[in-house]
Amino acid sequence: MKRCPRCGYENSDSATICERCRYPLTLSSESFSSKCPRCGYENPPGASICERCRYPLKIVPFQVEETRREDRPREESMTRLRDGALYLTIGVLFLLISLTPINTLVQSIFGLVSVVFLGMGTGSYSVAFRLFDEKLRNSSLLSFLLLPGFLLLVSGIGVVELNVAKLNLTDLSKNPLAVILIDLGFILFVIGGLGITIGVYKIANAITSSRLKVGALLSLIGLISFLLLPELGFLFMGGQFLIYLESRTLIHGNRRRST
Repeated sequence: MKRCPRCGYENSDSATICERCRYPLTLSSESFSSKCPRCGYENPPGASICERCRYPLKIVPFQVEETRREDRPREESMTRLRDGALYLTIGVLFLLISLTPINTLVQSIFGLVSVVFLGMGTGSYSVAFRLFDEKLRNSSLLSFLLLPGFLLLVSGIGVVELNVAKLNLTDLSKNPLAVILIDLGFILFVIGGLGITIGVYKIANAITSSRLKVGALLSLIGLISFLLLPELGFLFMGGQFLIYLESRTLIHGNRRRST
């Protein structure tokens, strides 16, 4: 049986065109008849399209074009993955800078820049997961929770005017609002980070990329370490930067193969 590459219909072994959609099934240009299967016109030997009705007489160009159309969502997904990793790396970098004892106004500006890049990063990851595979929709939704979780954490800490790098749990326990905000923020932050980690890890499995796996696991370790000790946020940055480098390499490799 010959399976049609366009509609999937199972044709007989002797069929040269699909019985359902009339798509050419012969893979070899030498064995393909020069007679048009649509209008019956006898074309010169070696013709690729019918001179009368412009119907394709060879399948190879169409197979290549169909493959390229299928590859476009994957390429766009990897581009979004690359951008998301870069944005999160920059966002965490500005966050770590804002934690240093410098001018209050400068800290606020760096913190705002950090929030902007974290939002851009989670958005890019969410789109990347949806484009790659519908099965990653859950990871796409969960990744969005990282930013609101971070904002709730910062808000809870700000309620009691504590330094995030020197969080005093005794003073914190005296303010129930701060406890609620920080606990909820902690949960959302971790869930968002897990969504990103699981999504990247599944993509790494699908394309067999060990570097993406390492980047995803290092990001998860860095995320947990950051919550315990903010100064260890560089581990999360390292994991994201590794994801950025690997996804960029994969994009360039795919483009070279397609050309």
